[in-house]
Amino acid sequence: MKIAILTLAAFLPTAGIAASVSIQLDAGAFKVSGLPSPAEPDAGWDSVFAVYAGKSQDVPAMAGAYAMESGVLVFRPRFPLASGVQYRAVYRGAEPVETLFDGPKLVAAPATRLDHVYPSADSLPENQLKFYLSFSAPMQRGGVWKYIHLLGENGEAVELPFLEIDQELWDRDNRRLTVLFDPGRIKRGVTPQQEMGPALVEGKRYSLVIDRELRDARGIPLAETFRKDFRVAPPIREGIDLKKWKLSPSTSGLTIDFDRPLDFALMQHVFEIKGVSGTATVEREETRLRITPSQPLKPGAYELVIDMTLEDLAGNRVGRPFDVDIFERVTERITKDTTTLPFEIR
Repeated sequence: MKIAILTLAAFLPTAGIAASVSIQLDAGAFKVSGLPSPAEPDAGWDSVFAVYAGKSQDVPAMAGAYAMESGVLVFRPRFPLASGVQYRAVYRGAEPVETLFDGPKLVAAPATRLDHVYPSADSLPENQLKFYLSFSAPMQRGGVWKYIHLLGENGEAVELPFLEIDQELWDRDNRRLTVLFDPGRIKRGVTPQQEMGPALVEGKRYSLVIDRELRDARGIPLAETFRKDFRVAPPIREGIDLKKWKLSPSTSGLTIDFDRPLDFALMQHVFEIKGVSGTATVEREETRLRITPSQPLKPGAYELVIDMTLEDLAGNRVGRPFDVDIFERVTERITKDTTTLPFEIR
């Protein structure tokens, strides 16, 4: 007769069962332990684990790098975590886990200021397309529109002048915000412009006001309310004409004077002297660009390369107006990504 012998092991949990998944924040990196498998999913680690800035369900996942280290999944954000921001780490596995973490503790620092608004000029075209708000320190994302106002001459608020999109247009450092006018209030012949009229009217004066209550990445209000007063000039509805630019070359670099103000942010990135490294400086209320090479230019022939994404204040590009009336004919279509202007150093 066979006798069944039961060992202690029969009453213990099966060896190799994975521990519960948990998420920790360690020195700015998010770590997931207890994963059922160390193998990366076919869709990538970001398909099962992601980190978000804030509690909102609408913000995109943070960019960063994933790595498997000693059986622990590690996510390192591309940019440092900000004080005053709460981060939501989400693991989407058989046992979903969601954990909230606070950013670094607040460090005493001067109150953040709105340093500058671009365009710099106090005269803007009626079909002005955008503002750039430049802050002295990183800002908090989300809910900015209740703090940004466009006021008319008598202090009354202009109704819905801006394109209030949920995906706020911050730069990667959260220090510059792009505020777009509603294109429907700019382009002629479209419904919003016909029903509500243009956001800006030629000959009138306006004020762009940014409330002090707008908060920085630490959750602290701005140092003070910001106000930019300006008057409205006639609209600009012609494409950028390179023939109207003045190039002043020298061995120390190249100065370009434009016939109209150009887009501040684009100006810093769309120009280069072919084959020459250097830096670009925007001057004179965005009507001048100075390119300084890392080494003095030698006598000879050169080319200024211009990316065709360049825009003026109204969104007009090289040879192509932003606003094309239905009764006008576009006689030239731009198909090149870049164009060039020759110059010579004597």
